[in-house]
Amino acid sequence: MSLYQPPQPHAHRLVSAVLRQIHSTHYADEASPHWDAEREYSAEQVALAARELVRAVDALPEDERPIGWGTNTPKEN
Repeated sequence: MSLYQPPQPHAHRLVSAVLRQIHSTHYADEASPHWDAEREYSAEQVALAARELVRAVDALPEDERPIGWGTNTPKEN
C-alpha cells in the first residue's frame, strides 16, 4: 500500500491560493483601497485551483486516485 500523493503542480496552486485567502481575510490592511477586492479575488482563486485539482485527480488512473474517490455515496452526519 502506498501513500497517496496529489498531482503536484495542482496541489501547490491550491495551497498557494488558500494561503493567499488566509492572508487576505485575516491579515489584510483594511486601509488599502483594494483589500476587499483582494479578498474576493483570492476566494475565486481557491475555487479555481480546487476545480483544477479535482480534474487532475479525475484524469489519473483509478488505482492512483485516493481511496473512495468518485463514489457517490453520501456521508452520514
